[in-house]
Amino acid sequence: MKETHDNPILTVIKAAQPVNEQGEPDKWGERREGDFAIIDGRMYYMRKGHDSKKKDDNDAPQVNEIPTALTDNFIAFITEQIILDDGAKQETAFRIEGRQKNGAHLPVLIIPATQYQAMQWPLRHWGARAIVEADQATPRRLANAILKLSRNIPIVTTYQHTGWRLIDDEWHYLTGSGAIGAAGLNSNIRVELGEGHIKKYALPAPSENPRQFAGKLFELLHVSERNPAIGAVLFCAVVRAVLGECLPVDFSLFMVGRSGSQKSECTALAMACFGAFDSRSFPANFTDTEADLEHKSHSAKDAMFSVDDFAPSVNQQEANKLHAKAERLFRGVGNQAGRGRRNADMSGKAAYAPRCMLIASGEDLPRGTSLLARLLVADIKRGDVDLNYLSKLQNLAQRGELTAAVSAFLQWLAPRINELKCSFPSEVRTIRDKALQEKFAISHPRAADIYASLYASADLFIRFAEEVGTVNSFRANDLMNTIESRLKAIVKAQGQYQKQADEVERFVMLLRACFSAGEVHVGDNLNQGPPALLPFVWGWRSQTPGGDPSGCGSHIGYINQPKRELWLEPEPTFRAIQRFATAQNDPLLINRATLWKRLHERGLLLASEKDNKTGTPRPDVHKSMAGKRCRVLVLNPSIITGGDSE
Repeated sequence: MKETHDNPILTVIKAAQPVNEQGEPDKWGERREGDFAIIDGRMYYMRKGHDSKKKDDNDAPQVNEIPTALTDNFIAFITEQIILDDGAKQETAFRIEGRQKNGAHLPVLIIPATQYQAMQWPLRHWGARAIVEADQATPRRLANAILKLSRNIPIVTTYQHTGWRLIDDEWHYLTGSGAIGAAGLNSNIRVELGEGHIKKYALPAPSENPRQFAGKLFELLHVSERNPAIGAVLFCAVVRAVLGECLPVDFSLFMVGRSGSQKSECTALAMACFGAFDSRSFPANFTDTEADLEHKSHSAKDAMFSVDDFAPSVNQQEANKLHAKAERLFRGVGNQAGRGRRNADMSGKAAYAPRCMLIASGEDLPRGTSLLARLLVADIKRGDVDLNYLSKLQNLAQRGELTAAVSAFLQWLAPRINELKCSFPSEVRTIRDKALQEKFAISHPRAADIYASLYASADLFIRFAEEVGTVNSFRANDLMNTIESRLKAIVKAQGQYQKQADEVERFVMLLRACFSAGEVHVGDNLNQGPPALLPFVWGWRSQTPGGDPSGCGSHIGYINQPKRELWLEPEPTFRAIQRFATAQNDPLLINRATLWKRLHERGLLLASEKDNKTGTPRPDVHKSMAGKRCRVLVLNPSIITGGDSE
């Protein structure tokens, strides 16, 4: 046999020992695992091949390992396999560390497992510092090499949301700093909430002396002496937020007021109970995309979540988009539902339902009575907020005393969550039924539930404060009486917002305005001319002093003054009303058929007919007008005249 010399690289690789079970002292050193090896700052694949220059004992070509370089100037290892848990789904990712051949460390990467195998991430994230050799099989081999050479990869869970989770059979409240349980803060539990202001959610370790901080949260009650309900709502909302695991929050708060009313500062106080938030660092605003708001409101589980600056544009198209975005967000909270999606193969994607206590602010309210029924509106006027006390509360927040109060409460709650998941909903139902009996929460069907939810939350926190010695029983009763009266006041006030947004009420107001503005008119049912009484009220004007009046705008029906009946033709009436409303950038958010049905349900229609097909009442009836029979809506003329003689 002819003597030959080995490839020097092969000689060194053969000398490299496989990684042992205990791991190498220097993880960047030379190592060998199966068909893969690291040597001199590069990664290799050991390809089997025949060397015709070498013969075995039978004079056949010797089988050798031929080193094939996979990388030119770097090596990489997987140091962790991460389970990313956002509460709706779990995904796997790899934590990857790399080093160049010259010893320079590369930035640590978190690569989703779905993107790992294609091996496009070295160039994308490390650029020319990490050159992969050009070969069709190299990406697949390099991916396998990194996996095999990264032995004993630890598996860790990273939570991507706040709020309560059952971990190792114990309830923990996840926050950016770790997880708070009955034993305090466990900083070894990983929580990563993403980029932007949402990562500000972080609570401190509970104090060994909860009595010192529990009372700090009561300071929120005094933010406004002129409008004391504001402080009560903020306090109750903060407490209600952390009880979302016991009973999901199905309503939102809306702080409405002019610029300079301090509505954003009040919102920031509630947010400051959960982290280093202020009025310039809210986790979201209404300029965010709908998908972003959906995901963030899901991530902020059992916490306050603010969306700032609801300010519809003067541009109608932009205003409509903003109202649609707000409607989707608030309905998602109210219905506890996220938007369903499908993958390309039609398999279902996780739906991100809001799991937060949502608080929004703006200078205007969202449209629609059903949407407002999902909100508790707090109207803040200039001068309502005591600026000196506001500064005091902001200082408390900056010193971390508000977050300390919440941390102490969470530690107290942790061993009680299982019990509260049964008792808290029952308590809310009891309080709701009592509120309905007292008839102060009847502005809309959800009003009593909202009141009960906030009241029961406050009662639980006061029980905690009494247990830890912050307040005595007399002070506890006094606090609950104060909160009760303030909550009742703001719940009673919700009726005015419902009335303003009620589409039936709006229809009547718009109809009156159309007559007054000369946009519409009705004629006498007998001669089709101006009504004998009050023609001006019914849309008729004289062009010259003493001249005959003529009808203004669109003709929408007739009036039978002897019978005191106003006959409106459905189509032209709705068209005129909608045109008038749209000109004010505030169109009716209800279709024609539903509006007529609502008029009938409210008893505003004087006549109806039975539908021959369905047997149900239909709101329009047959009347003879101008020599023809038409279907009309029959109303009392007093809805326009206000009771004056028609």
